[in-house]
Amino acid sequence: MAHGGYGKRRVAEGNRVGRRSKGPGVDKKPKPKAPSLKNQIRSIERMLRKDLPPEVREAQENKLEGLKKQQEIHNRLAVERKIFLRDRKIKFFERRKIERRIRRLEKLQRTSSGQAQDVDIADQLSKLKEDLEYVR
Repeated sequence: MAHGGYGKRRVAEGNRVGRRSKGPGVDKKPKPKAPSLKNQIRSIERMLRKDLPPEVREAQENKLEGLKKQQEIHNRLAVERKIFLRDRKIKFFERRKIERRIRRLEKLQRTSSGQAQDVDIADQLSKLKEDLEYVR
């Protein structure tokens, strides 16, 4: 130990000086993850291939049916979530485009001087505001 003399500075394990103690839940082991629906279905199907007593087979078939229903619900919700997010993006972009056009027409309306042009701009503005309400 040529540099620093770390051997001399070492303190007994139980008497740690100047170090933080571990929090209340640090030493606990994490809970094992529950197997996915797909894995549960596969394991039950494997079990059903074996020779089983009728009451066990009946219980496993009922469990398999319930798991398949859960998986179907999960898949349907995933598709609905995907469609919802896609539609939300589209609505956002459409709303931005319409708001931009409205601002442009309002600015044009403030600067214009012709009566015929004002009527045309007001007409376009009312249509755009209806479109905006539809998108919202």
